[in-house]
Amino acid sequence: MIIIDSIKKWWQKIKKEGISLDASTKKFIWGIIFFVIVSLIFTIEFIPDRIDLKPGEVSKMDVTAPGTISFVDQKKTGELKEIAANSAPKVYEEANEVNNKIEDEIIRFFDKIKIGKKIMGDSPEKLANNIIKNNNYKFSEKTIVTLLKSEDTKLEELKDLLIKLLDKQLEQHVLPGELNDVKDTLKEEVMDQNYDKNYRLALTDILINTIQPNMILNKEETEKRQVKARKQVEDVEKTVRQGEIIVRKGDVVTDEDIIILEKLGLQKPRINYLNIIGIIIIIITLILMAVLYLRRYKSEVWEDINKIVLLEMLAVFVLILAKIISIFQLTYLNYLVPVAAASILATVLIGSETALVMTIFLSIMVSLIFDNSFNVLTSGFIAGLVGIFSVSKLSQRSDLVRAGFYVSLVLIVFILGITIINPINNWVALVTVLAVGLVNGLLVAILANGLLPYIEHLFGLTSSVKLLELSNPSQPLLKRMLVEAPGTYHHSVIVGNLAEAAADDIGADSLLVRVGAYYHDIGKLKRPYFFTDNQFGGENPHNKLSANLSSLIIKSHVKDGVELAKEYKLPKSIIDIIKQHQGTNLISYFYQQAMEDSKHDNVEESDFRYDGPKPQSKEAAIIMLADIVEAAVRSKQFNKSNHNRIEGLVRELIREKLTEGQLDESDLTLKDLDIVVNSFVNVLTGIYHQRVEYPENIIK
Repeated sequence: MIIIDSIKKWWQKIKKEGISLDASTKKFIWGIIFFVIVSLIFTIEFIPDRIDLKPGEVSKMDVTAPGTISFVDQKKTGELKEIAANSAPKVYEEANEVNNKIEDEIIRFFDKIKIGKKIMGDSPEKLANNIIKNNNYKFSEKTIVTLLKSEDTKLEELKDLLIKLLDKQLEQHVLPGELNDVKDTLKEEVMDQNYDKNYRLALTDILINTIQPNMILNKEETEKRQVKARKQVEDVEKTVRQGEIIVRKGDVVTDEDIIILEKLGLQKPRINYLNIIGIIIIIITLILMAVLYLRRYKSEVWEDINKIVLLEMLAVFVLILAKIISIFQLTYLNYLVPVAAASILATVLIGSETALVMTIFLSIMVSLIFDNSFNVLTSGFIAGLVGIFSVSKLSQRSDLVRAGFYVSLVLIVFILGITIINPINNWVALVTVLAVGLVNGLLVAILANGLLPYIEHLFGLTSSVKLLELSNPSQPLLKRMLVEAPGTYHHSVIVGNLAEAAADDIGADSLLVRVGAYYHDIGKLKRPYFFTDNQFGGENPHNKLSANLSSLIIKSHVKDGVELAKEYKLPKSIIDIIKQHQGTNLISYFYQQAMEDSKHDNVEESDFRYDGPKPQSKEAAIIMLADIVEAAVRSKQFNKSNHNRIEGLVRELIREKLTEGQLDESDLTLKDLDIVVNSFVNVLTGIYHQRVEYPENIIK
């Protein structure tokens, strides 16, 4: 209900106020879009296909394997396991009670014959029939009649012979499967006896209907042997290669064909809702963990919607590539997914810590695409780490190519290690897998190098590569400044040296500071000679202007600089420095002049202040201080080789800006400011060091 109420309020707000959305709403919408796209990437394989064949049906088309797969032939393996189980020796135990039971039955039978002889009347056949019915004997009527007509001594002789023959066979152990053979043996032994035919037939009849197996099957031990026999049977592996025709048009589909089609995912693939739910749970968990990390430890990234969307797009890009590669179902292609490309781009554009978290996220997600492959997970993670380490200190565009080379090298070593653990007997396959590791690095270098400029432009981000390009003196604006405003150019270079040294010492972005310093005064190109940097002792045009107008011209160099930066498509981070490098400082010279010249108290201090804003970052604040310090030290008439005089002036200037509140909105601390002072003094002392005067005769 809470979620539904929140959505209703959000929708009402849109209808009332329009489509204008705050940053949180935009992040939420982009997050939903990202979640849906990633979920589709993972679950798209569960959409049913057109193939729906049945055993015995005639195929109406050729069905070809889209990739190479190896799988266990369950049917054949099961058959071999059953054969092995049936072939396993059965365990029998001797049942002595069977021997006693058979002997007792023979004795009781002959006792009944003897009793029958005593009560026998005129019809022995009738008596024999009664004996069979009353005792459920299987003996024939003729057998009993023969015995009824025999003498008692003969009966005793026959009984002893029967017991002797049975005991002989039972001592040799009669198995259930051998009963028929034992009966045949008994028949032969009876036939060898020196008796009348009727007696031999009677003995045979009694023996074959009395003999029983005296070895009982031990089911428990037998099953153990069968289980062991089944385990010893190796799985029968079947390989279907890419392009192989599984079913030809006009062929009758067999059960084996159906099994292969199912393994390839071509036969009646049904939507597996449990798999989809499981994958969605994993995706949500990983996204939530990434969000929590960014909110708690990287708030500057979390608050920047462009950076969030960039991370999402990089992840989607890599996952789509992984999905495409997985379609081919070739094991060696698993190592081709360029996770490191996203890691490198995230490092260059956002930061190494954020890139590390994204590398972990992507490695896990990519491994899920390749059936939870641990090798894919570790190779992606290691390649991403190498990419991050390789570009953590980027100094030129060729470093991106070098990073790709490092990724290739590490992947080749890693794949070789996996090969040693799980040997590949085919040398061609080994070379192929190692070649894929090499190609991965090349792909990473191409993608990182090729996509970087477009991503910078699309998301308004500035990479160190872009900053390095902007610092090149051959850049159009810098060339113009050198020709049209040489004083401003040299001033900017010195400011850059001062600011870069200070930024290095306090852990700020020294490259951004240096490049920002080069361009902070480009607005002076519009009216270069109105600034003392470029007057070189000539006439000062401000002598003919009012203080208000002069102040307006001086102030306008910030606005002109912003316009010029936009015209030359400088990055937003540089434009922000141009806007903020003067803060709301007072143009004190013309303000004092206006106060002296004014005949009335109508001088507004705000007319002589820069429009701001005040520096919003450490980098902008450092450039403001370097700008003021360089100009002041250059203009002051004192012994500039005196370290203490320079330090005193620098500290005084920075203290003034701190007191005026110009640094309130930056992140500089008092400790940082003390470090900045020492950095400025060291650089200025190096610039204005005392030089030895050359003797006149050497000069001549």
